[in-house]
Amino acid sequence: MSLIVDIVEDDDAVRDSMCALLDAYGYAPRGYASPVVYLKSAAGAPGNCLIVDLHMPEMTGLELLETLRSQDVRIPALMMTGRHDPSLEPRIAQAGVVKLLHKPIQDEQLFSWIEQACVNAAATPPR
Repeated sequence: MSLIVDIVEDDDAVRDSMCALLDAYGYAPRGYASPVVYLKSAAGAPGNCLIVDLHMPEMTGLELLETLRSQDVRIPALMMTGRHDPSLEPRIAQAGVVKLLHKPIQDEQLFSWIEQACVNAAATPPR
């Protein structure tokens, strides 16, 4: 069974290429154009892992994760960003982000972190 990877990214080209890449390597990607679309579509049935962009117009990736955590949704999350902002690191850690990835992300690095996030989530007992 393929791991379901939810990708929330407002840049169509980035989202589509990540979905195509993950699909080619045997994952089951689901792409969402915004956090709002994700919350309406997938929050009730999250995948095995969430990859979310940090900077998006309607709601940041961090705000999305804080919303999910407040709803007790514990999907393991990787966050991506093209900017460096150390002031966000405490909030990112508190939201339970497994890894903050800086764009551009190497394919093998992405696969490794997806696998690690899913393995860690499977080993953590539910609350």
